[in-house]
Order: sequence, then C-alpha cells, then structure tokens
Amino acid sequence: MQQNGADMWIEKAYAQTLSLFPDGGVAGCDFASGDITKNCVPLFIAHVIQVVFGFVGGVCLILILISGYRILLAVVTGGDKSTGFEMLRWAIIGFVTAALTFFIIDFIISTIAGI
Repeated sequence: MQQNGADMWIEKAYAQTLSLFPDGGVAGCDFASGDITKNCVPLFIAHVIQVVFGFVGGVCLILILISGYRILLAVVTGGDKSTGFEMLRWAIIGFVTAALTFFIIDFIISTIAGI
C-alpha cells in the first residue's frame, strides 16, 4: 500500500495478463514440463472458456457503445435511429446469451471437475 499526503492508504492495482496459459499455470498442470494429468483437462477447458467468453462479452459491450453512438448521431443529425436501436437490441441479446452460456458451461465444468 502507498500512503499519500493526507494520511490515507491507497491500494495498488496490478494489471493481469489475459492468456490461454496463465502465468501461475492451471492448478495441477505443468505445461512447461508436459506434466499434465486427467484432473488438469477440465480445469484448462474452464480457463479457455473464461478467456473466450470474456472476449465475447467485451465485444458485445463495445457494440453496445457503438450502437449508442449511432443513436446519438441520428438524433443530432436528424437521421434514422432504427439501425442504432436494432444494433443495440442484437448486442444486448448477444451479451445476455454469452453470459448465460458462460454460467451454464461453468456450472457443468465445475460439476465435472469437482471444483
């Protein structure tokens, strides 16, 4: 922790790298030496699913922002807002679908792996 001039403690935030092979590795797996057990496979699959659905969710959030920008520009320029609303609708449907799919698959993986 760092202390600023007003005697307040501020926590440090450290960025995490998003990778298919995490720095600390997947519990019970050593990819560097090739020591992979049967317990490692569901954990690695769960990690890959988290990375993929994190990316999909990020894309959906970016599309939501872009659709809001399109709606705003249509209001300002007097254009048609329907394309922005349609894009917003599909981006929200995609985000909800990705989130629900992630939770369902995460539940299945955690049940199989016993974590």
